[in-house]
Amino acid sequence: MDSLVGDALLSSAFLAYAGYYDQMLRDEIFHKWFNHVVNAGLHFRHDLARIEYLSTVDDRLQWQLNSLPVDDLCTENAIMLHRFNRYPLIIDPSGQAVEYIMKQFAGKNIQKTSFLDESFRKNLESALRFGNSLLVQDVEAYDPILNPVLNREVKRAGGRVLITIGDQDIDLSPSFQIFMITRDSTVEFSPDICSRVTFVNFTVTSSSLASQCLNQVLRSERPDVDKKRNDLLKLQGEFAVRLRHLEKALLAALNESKGKILDDNSVIETLEKLKNEAAEVAQKSAETDKVMAEVDAVSAQYQRLASACSHIYHTLQQLNEIHFLYHYSLDFLVEIFTYVLKTPELSSTTDYSKRLRIITTSLFQTVFRRVSRGMLHTDKVLLALLLMRIHIRSNPAAPTYEQHFDLLLGRSDFVSKNEDSEVAIPSGLDFLTLENKKAIAKTVKVVGFENVFAKLKNDSAAVTAWLTHDNPESNVPTIWDDAEGKLSPLCIAMNSLIVVHALRPDRLMASAHRVVSTAFDGQFMQQDKVVDILSIVDNEVAPSEPVLLCSATGYDASGKIEDLSVETNRQLTAIAIGSAEGFNQADSALSAATKSGRWVLLKNVHLAPSWLAQLEKRLHSMKPHPQFRLFLTAEIHPKLPSSILRASRVVVFEPATGLKANLLRSLSSIPPQRLTKAPTERSRLYLLVCWLHALVQERLRYTPLGWSTAYEFSDADLRVACDTLDAAVDAVAQGRPNVEPERLPWTTLRTLLSQCIYGGKIDNQFDQVLLDCVLENLFTAKSFEQDHILIPKYEGDDSLFTPNMSKKDQMIGWVEELKNEQLPAWLGLPNNAEKVLLTKRGESMLRNMLKVTDEELAFSEDGKEEAKPQWMAQLGELAKQWLQLLPKEIVKMRRTVENIKDPLFRFFEREVNLGSQLLKDIRRDLNEISAVCRAEKKQNNETRALAASLQKGEVPNGWKRYIVPREVTVMDWVTDLNERLKQLIRIGGSDNLKRETFWLGGTFSPEAYITATRQQVAQANTWSLEQLNLHIHIGKTDNTDVFRISGVDVRGAKSIGGNKLELCELVKSECDVVEFSWKQDAADGTRLPLYLYGDRRQLISPLAFQLSSATVFYQRGVALVANSSL
Repeated sequence: MDSLVGDALLSSAFLAYAGYYDQMLRDEIFHKWFNHVVNAGLHFRHDLARIEYLSTVDDRLQWQLNSLPVDDLCTENAIMLHRFNRYPLIIDPSGQAVEYIMKQFAGKNIQKTSFLDESFRKNLESALRFGNSLLVQDVEAYDPILNPVLNREVKRAGGRVLITIGDQDIDLSPSFQIFMITRDSTVEFSPDICSRVTFVNFTVTSSSLASQCLNQVLRSERPDVDKKRNDLLKLQGEFAVRLRHLEKALLAALNESKGKILDDNSVIETLEKLKNEAAEVAQKSAETDKVMAEVDAVSAQYQRLASACSHIYHTLQQLNEIHFLYHYSLDFLVEIFTYVLKTPELSSTTDYSKRLRIITTSLFQTVFRRVSRGMLHTDKVLLALLLMRIHIRSNPAAPTYEQHFDLLLGRSDFVSKNEDSEVAIPSGLDFLTLENKKAIAKTVKVVGFENVFAKLKNDSAAVTAWLTHDNPESNVPTIWDDAEGKLSPLCIAMNSLIVVHALRPDRLMASAHRVVSTAFDGQFMQQDKVVDILSIVDNEVAPSEPVLLCSATGYDASGKIEDLSVETNRQLTAIAIGSAEGFNQADSALSAATKSGRWVLLKNVHLAPSWLAQLEKRLHSMKPHPQFRLFLTAEIHPKLPSSILRASRVVVFEPATGLKANLLRSLSSIPPQRLTKAPTERSRLYLLVCWLHALVQERLRYTPLGWSTAYEFSDADLRVACDTLDAAVDAVAQGRPNVEPERLPWTTLRTLLSQCIYGGKIDNQFDQVLLDCVLENLFTAKSFEQDHILIPKYEGDDSLFTPNMSKKDQMIGWVEELKNEQLPAWLGLPNNAEKVLLTKRGESMLRNMLKVTDEELAFSEDGKEEAKPQWMAQLGELAKQWLQLLPKEIVKMRRTVENIKDPLFRFFEREVNLGSQLLKDIRRDLNEISAVCRAEKKQNNETRALAASLQKGEVPNGWKRYIVPREVTVMDWVTDLNERLKQLIRIGGSDNLKRETFWLGGTFSPEAYITATRQQVAQANTWSLEQLNLHIHIGKTDNTDVFRISGVDVRGAKSIGGNKLELCELVKSECDVVEFSWKQDAADGTRLPLYLYGDRRQLISPLAFQLSSATVFYQRGVALVANSSL
C-alpha cells in the first residue's frame, strides 16, 4: 500500500502524456519520471508493469479478439482508449487502430465518418443526440465546429444537457464518444488542437512489428503452441481473480469472527480451506511455468524470422532516402508475410525446421520480387544487397562480414581500433595505378587480407592479365589467405567483391550481383525480368489498391493495360488526366466502376498531384466491387504524393537503352504519311532529326561525360523538332515534289535546334558548342551524299553511312539491322566511357547503401556503456579519429598597410578566415558528439541532426560552407578538408604568395583566385582588366611572371608539352604543375573547360589549348578537373 500513490501518479502521467510518443521514447520518459517521484519523497514500485497495472488479463484477451495486434505498444494504446478524459486523437499510419476500434465499440453503434465527408455534421449531431460512438478520419482536415465537443462546453436547461454545434443546440447523451484518427504520421497539429485531445500513437516500431510477426507465424505454423499460450493467459487471469476472491473471503471471515480468533472454529475452518485452495492455485501456477518455458522455447525458433521481417520493414521505410518513388506501407509487408506463410511448398513438408527454412527463403524472394519491380534498374542490386545483409544477420552462427561492408562503405578507417590507419605500400607493384594501390592498402584491415601485397607480387602476371578481362568478376585471383580451401562460397564471393572494388571498380555492380546469387540462389536476381501485370491484378492487389505504372519521360505504359483488358475480356474505361473535364470524367467513372466492377485507367496522373492525394483518401474510404481495379500511369516525377505511392502497387517501366532502341521509338512515333509528304527530301530530314534525338538522349546516360548536366530532353523535343522541320521545308518547297539539297533550310534548322528546341535547355557553354558540332555534321547538304558518315569506324574500320531511303518501313528495317551492342564511340565518346559510367554507378550504389542505416537512431540516457548500440561506438570512434586528424587551429594572416593592397593577400586572407572558423565549428561539433557518445552530455536537436547525418555518411548542413559534389560522403569530405587546411597553414606562413604553388581545387573559391591573379597583374602593370587574356602552360618552367597550380588532371586526353593536348584512352592523366599567366595578347587555340570537380557542375574558367581536331575533343568530352579527390 505504501507505493499506491507513487504508482498511481506514474500511471496517470503515462496515460496523460505518453500517448504521442513511440515505444522507445515512452520507456525513456517513463524512467525519467522516476527521478521526480523520488525527489518528491513518494514510494513506488521500480518494477512497475504499466500494462498489468492498468488492465486485466480478461481485458487484454478481449482486445486481442477484436483484432488488436499483440504487442506492448498496441496494448498500451488500447488502455489509453479506455481510460481517457480528453477525447483521443489517434495517429495510425498502418490502419490497425481503425479495425480494432470498429470491432471493440461495435456494441455502442460506432459509426465511421470523415472530416472530408459532406454529411460529417449530420453524423456528429446524430451521435451526440443518441449516444453513439463516432470514428472521424482525416483529422488533418480538422473542422473547428468540433471545438465545443472537445472542450465539453455543455449547458443545462430544464433537465436537458445541451451542446452548441454551429448555430444549433443539440442534446448531449452521456454515452457519446468520439475518436479522431489520421493515417498521416507527418502532419503537425496546431497547439489549439493538441490542448484539447489525448494523442494515441499507433506508429509501428521494429520491436512491435517483430512481436506481431511472431504471433502471426505461431498461429500459422504452431497453432498448438499458440493455443497453449492463450490458455496460459486465461489461466493466469483466472488465478489472479481466484486469489483476489480468496483474499476477500479471508478478510470477510476475520471480520465476522467473534471473540478470539483462535477460539472461533468457523474461522479456523475457513482459514484451512483458504490455505488449501491457495496451495492448489500456487501448484497450478507452477505447472503453467513449465508450459510457458515450452512456449518460450518454440517462440525462440521463430524469433529470427520475426526479427528479419521487422528489419526488412525498417529498411523499406528508409529507401525513400535513395529515391522519392520508394514508399511502402505496413499493409504491403504484412500481406507479403501472410502470403509466404501459405507458400505451396509447405503442403508437402511437416518438419518444422524445414518449413521455417522454406518460409524464410520465400520471404526474401517475395520481398525482392514485389519491391524490385517498382524500382529503377540501377537500384535493384542495392535492394538485393540490403536484403542479403538482413538474411545473413538472421543466422547467428554465420559470419556477418561487417569488415567487408565497412570497407566498401568507407567506414573501415574509423571502425578500426588501430591508431595507425595508414598502411605502407611496398614497391614492386608497378602494374597497379596509384588509386589501385591505395584501395588495396585498405583491404589489409579485413581478415584474410593481411598478406595481400605479398600475394599480389607473387602472382603479378596473373593479376596483370586479369585486370584487362571484360568480365573479371567471374574469375577473381585469390589474393587472400585460403591455403586450406575451407572458406565458404559466400566468403569467397565477399572477398572477390572487395578485390573487384579495389582493382576494377567498374565491375562492382556485376560482382555484387554474383554475391547476392551466392547468398540466396542463382534465380534470386532473375525474378524481376518479367513483370506479369495479370498476376498482380488477380493475386496481389485488393480492389481498393491501385496499380501505379511509372515510366521514364516519353514512355507510355497505358498500352499494356489496354492490351491486357482485351486479352482477359475485361471492360476498361480509359481517361486522360490534366484538364477539368478529365477530373469530372474520372470521378464519374470511378463512382460507376466501383459498383459495376469495371477496370478504370487514369493516364498521366503526375499532372495532378493534389487531386491524387484526394483520390487516395477516397479509395481508402470506399467499398468497391470485387472485380474493380484502378490503374494509374505516370511519369517518374518528384511531385507524386507519398500517400498514393504508399497505397499503390508500383511498377516501373524503363525504355530500352541504346541508339538502336531510341531510333526505333522515334521513327515509330512518326506517322507514315507524314514521312512520305512532298518533297521527297523530307524523309531524309526526318531520319536526321531522329538520329539527332537519339544521339542527344543517349549521351545523357554518360553524364557528366556525355553532357555536363542531365538535361531533360524528351519526346516533346522530338515532336517540336518535327513540326519545325515541316514548317521550314514547306516554306522552301512550296508544294514542289523535289528540292535540291543545297536549297533546303539548313541554317534555319540548325539555328532553331541549337538555340530553341534542344539548346534552349542547355546552360553550359561547352555543351552548347558540342551540340553545334553535332548539328554542323548532321544538318548539311552533304547528308544527301552516299558517303556521308554517321558513325566512323562502325564495324572495324568501316563507317556507317546515311541510308538512301524514303519509306518508314525501309528506315525501320535499316535501324533493326544495326548492331545491338552499342559502343560509346558511336556517340562520339571514348570507348572507356562505359567503364566510367559503370564505376560511377558502383560508387552511387555504395553511397546509397550508406544512407540506408541498419540500426534505428537512438541515444541512451543512463550512461551505461553496455547500452550503447554499435553505431554509437563507431560514431564516437569516428569523432575521436577526426579530432586527431584535423589541425588544432589555423593562425590568421597578419594584415598590414602594404599587403592589404595585394589582391592575392586579400583572397588568401578570406580563405584562411573561412577555414579557421569552419575548423572551430567542426571541432566543437565533434567534441559534442564525443560527449554524447560517452553519455557525458544529453543530446539536443542539433546533435541529433548531426549524428543522423554522420551515420548516413552525409556532410552535415552546418559544415557546408563551400561547394562540394552532391554525392560526396562525409568521410571523403573530411579527408579533403584536412588537405585544404594543411594548404592554408602553409600559405599563412608564406612570405611570397606569388611564388607558391597552390592546389587550386583545394581553395574554397577557385574562381576568386583566378580573378585575384588577374587583378594583381593588371595592378602591377597598370593594364586594364578587359585587355588581359589567360595563357596556359602544362609543366614547370623558370618563368617568374607566372602563377603555378597543382592537382589538375586532364580527362580523356594527355599533355604533350606546353599547351598542346592529344587524345588518349586513359580516363584521366595527371598534370604535376600547371602555369598560367595574364597577357595582353590573345590566347591562341581551342577553349576547353576547367571544372572544379569531376561532376562538371562548377566551371572555373575556359583554357586555350592547341588541339588536332576541336570537334573530336568536344565530342569525347575532354576537360580539365581541379579537384579529383571528391
